[in-house]
Amino acid sequence: MSEARTHPRSTRALGVLALCVGIAVGTSQLGAAPQDAPASRPAPVASASLTVYATGQSLGSLEPCECVEGMAGGFPRRLALLGREQRLRGGPSLVVDLGDLTGKAFHPRLLEAKTRAALELLAKTEALVAVGDLDLRIGIKKLRELATATKATLLCANLLEGGKRPFAGSALRRLGGQSWRVVALLDPLLCPPDGGLTCEDPAKALRRELKPGERAVVLFHGDPSAARALAAVPGVALIVCGQGQTKALPLRKIRGVPLVEIVRDARSVARVTLGASPSLVHLPLDGRVPDHPWARARVDRYYEEVAGLPEPPRRPTPAGGSLVGAQTCGTCHVEQYKIFEKTLHHGAQARVAKKDPKRAKLAECTTCHVTAFGFEGGFRDMKRSAHLAEVGCESCHGVGGRHALQGGGRGYGVKTGFPNSWKPVCTGCHDSTNSPNFDFLKGLAKIKHWKDR
Repeated sequence: MSEARTHPRSTRALGVLALCVGIAVGTSQLGAAPQDAPASRPAPVASASLTVYATGQSLGSLEPCECVEGMAGGFPRRLALLGREQRLRGGPSLVVDLGDLTGKAFHPRLLEAKTRAALELLAKTEALVAVGDLDLRIGIKKLRELATATKATLLCANLLEGGKRPFAGSALRRLGGQSWRVVALLDPLLCPPDGGLTCEDPAKALRRELKPGERAVVLFHGDPSAARALAAVPGVALIVCGQGQTKALPLRKIRGVPLVEIVRDARSVARVTLGASPSLVHLPLDGRVPDHPWARARVDRYYEEVAGLPEPPRRPTPAGGSLVGAQTCGTCHVEQYKIFEKTLHHGAQARVAKKDPKRAKLAECTTCHVTAFGFEGGFRDMKRSAHLAEVGCESCHGVGGRHALQGGGRGYGVKTGFPNSWKPVCTGCHDSTNSPNFDFLKGLAKIKHWKDR
């Protein structure tokens, strides 16, 4: 994500988590589905086949923020869908996830709380969790502690710390009369350059994990192009991979081995049926999937856990004096302010607070709905700084105090290279997670308050 150093809005800290890898859950684990779950019954799975449910890269989102309608994903929906699938389809199955549970966060305790919640939710599905590169930012020791506390299983066969593996490389499951080994591997290109961590060759690590007579489901956390060599290893029955993919892609075969690329943000569950004719269906986690009651309660408890976390130290604002708020700007820029009042940027935080009070208290959400959160003189709360409780003029144009005191002046807050020069400012919040279908030029047209030259 690009940052515009001269603007207080440029720095974001949107927490991110990703999913994990595990055994598909039965009714005893996830409980009965809500009454309004879809009632259609999928075709039964033949006993000789294996069904693999794959997700990944939830990137810190326990559930979608719903900043825009139609957002997909979330653990409450996922647990409901998996429970329903297991009840209706039956047969041997695995649930796998490519990792990236964690991500950016305002506070270390926020990051820890998110990771703990995600692992606990995955443990509810008896998940086998592949370690992603973003997960490593919380630290190997803390990651292992949280996995132990939540009884979640973390896997990575080729990650080394001081020459030793900090996590189990694989897990063996006996399903449908066949020995299935789930092996998790990290793309060496994603291995952190510091912290004493190294990644050995994935194919070498895979060969070491596999035993005679076993079939492997390989979880490769990385780009599909780097996973191709793994198809040559004897025993590999399926490769699940992905890194930032935003569209649901069809099943591919590499050397006859099925390869599935998951969709980022865990927007859908990839259901892969292995048998005489492998097949793939992407099951969307949209609003048609009701929340699983236990998962819903666990996510709500997370909101309560982090609501009282102290705010991080505030940074000095860039040169420009003090923040004044959009209404002050409107005293001179009357026409522009009238246009601003009709956009969704105006009064954004108040709408969030009305629609979802619990999210309105989270720093990771607040930063994109107000002006200069985390900066000296920036938004604090609706009582002390209501004039900054929106994505105001200074969010993009910079601090306006000095400009206002001088009575204006041409050139303030104008970036050269317009309009492309503004793209990093907009996509700081309107990224592929929070605004999956965001079109920069169309978005710019909706807030146009300038005259073409």
